[in-house]
Amino acid sequence: MIDIFKTILDVAGSLLGVADKLRGAERQRRADMATLFESISDCLAAVATEIRAGGVPHGRCGELDEYARALPALIADEVGELRARELGDTLRSAYNVESVAMNLQRPADTTEKARQLAQIEEAGGKFRALANLLRAG
Repeated sequence: MIDIFKTILDVAGSLLGVADKLRGAERQRRADMATLFESISDCLAAVATEIRAGGVPHGRCGELDEYARALPALIADEVGELRARELGDTLRSAYNVESVAMNLQRPADTTEKARQLAQIEEAGGKFRALANLLRAG
């Protein structure tokens, strides 16, 4: 089974790794990318908040899936169509954050819950940092 939060974190790290290429985009494209990355960050923060509150982040799967679908078109000129599609597909493969949340709400190892939350919060932070870097130009 795919480690959903780790996969999202890996995508965020990969995108940060190509930040210089993304920053080479024209101004409006950078702004569009920054908005998308900030939206992803906000979504992931909401997921973590809901899990910490003992709930399930209903609706966030669909939201994350839509962001993943939008990703390739926004970054293809800078990273290449194939790489853009790979990153989008990888993010789409990890859209099911509700399932992870449900599993984390069961009486289980609190260490695992903390590890998973740390990953999703780190991913959210990386997406936010990327958005800020793109806005800074």
